[in-house]
Amino acid sequence: MEAHQDPDADSGDVMGEIPGREHPEEVVVLGGHIDSWDVGRGAQDDGSGIIASLQAVALIKKLGLQPRRTIRVVFWVNEENGGRGGEAYRAWLGDAIKNHVAAIEMDGGAEAPVGFGYGAGGFGGGRGRGAAVAPDPAAQNSMALLKQIGKLLERINAGEITGGGGGSDIGPLTRDGVPGLGERSVGLHYFDWHHTETDTLDKVNPEDFRKSVAAMAVMSYILADMPERLAGSR
Repeated sequence: MEAHQDPDADSGDVMGEIPGREHPEEVVVLGGHIDSWDVGRGAQDDGSGIIASLQAVALIKKLGLQPRRTIRVVFWVNEENGGRGGEAYRAWLGDAIKNHVAAIEMDGGAEAPVGFGYGAGGFGGGRGRGAAVAPDPAAQNSMALLKQIGKLLERINAGEITGGGGGSDIGPLTRDGVPGLGERSVGLHYFDWHHTETDTLDKVNPEDFRKSVAAMAVMSYILADMPERLAGSR
């Protein structure tokens, strides 16, 4: 490895959005992190996550769909070295964080998706799966809503909804109450490639990647368009 510490330098998150037709101030945000470990190419960690998120929003745009709320895609910076991209995004929001109705992260690679985790903790891939959802009625109702969305993804075997969703980039948001979701994959080989020189584009299966795009598009669009809001951790 040739990683070394350089002095701090300016960088910036990359953002784009489809404004909501009724409540543009309310936001569903999705994305991953644009930086990667120096010895590989970051195809799984996290190039696949940011491009799947971008393609999901581009697909919604191409179909001419404009949801009730804004859908925002973000490429966060500095996840691998401190997470300051996520922290800066949270600071930029200020009090407007109350209008973030959901945050979705894909940071578990582009192996075949199996569904989403929901909650205020956990990670992508196979990590954090099965964590309990808070027993309060609002959280249980939100889990029931998500399971209905999951049924739409059963045809690509990506309809499983579990507790324990979130991720490092959206951690500053979920910490302050925003409902968090993490896309789950089968996670068979992610940690064989993770942070090594083998994290290259040839490890991304195009069919599995397209399924991730579909899963992210369906989940983000419905959360942005349905009348209800998910329960957060407030």
